[in-house]
Amino acid sequence: MGERKFMYVLRGRDESHAAWSRRMRSEVSPRLLALRPAKLQLTVTESQPPKPSLFPFKREPIAIFNIYDDDAGDPSRFTEILRGAAPSVSGYEVEEAYPVTYEKTWRDGEPTPSPILLTMLCKKPGITTDEYIRRWHGGHTPLSLEVHPLWYYQRNVVRKPITEGAEPFDGIVLEACPTRGDLLNPARFFGGPLKMLPNMLRVANDIKGFLDMKKTENFYATEYHLRS
Repeated sequence: MGERKFMYVLRGRDESHAAWSRRMRSEVSPRLLALRPAKLQLTVTESQPPKPSLFPFKREPIAIFNIYDDDAGDPSRFTEILRGAAPSVSGYEVEEAYPVTYEKTWRDGEPTPSPILLTMLCKKPGITTDEYIRRWHGGHTPLSLEVHPLWYYQRNVVRKPITEGAEPFDGIVLEACPTRGDLLNPARFFGGPLKMLPNMLRVANDIKGFLDMKKTENFYATEYHLRS
């Protein structure tokens, strides 16, 4: 039997990042695990993002729960748990792909040993969904793997919302490099000092062709595999 994947986006308010992360891990996660999903992952902001930064990181707390369930699974039981866990909860059924991924050598419950660049995508107005997917998968993904020192790229296409009033995102991406410096140092992230500026222009021109940059959001986060 296959699996379906659901992603829930929770936004915090009036909590510190540390308190938010602690509550997501120690209170919300055990309740989800008790419902026996096939797999469960959490990506969560644990502190204010670094400054200065190459990325326009949002500063408010956010958490993403990746929930894998069997084909016949009804996500409503997860929705009931999460609905009261945050002021804003948006759920989606997604189609997942891993253009590149690490070999997990750490235990469930331990943080992935590199920070996560979490990006919430909105397609550019005026382009079709087919064109958006073609530009993202066929153009931007290979460009990212060429330019950036990525060891992890989790690509999620939003297929349909599963909660009422879900925010209108079209994709959710989790990216990571082997070290914090590989992600946050512009020269290292864009291929070295000599290639940095040309590569930055290549990437900027590419994403402007299919993404609405006014609505696309970036977060600096930590990932946990809670059940793998």
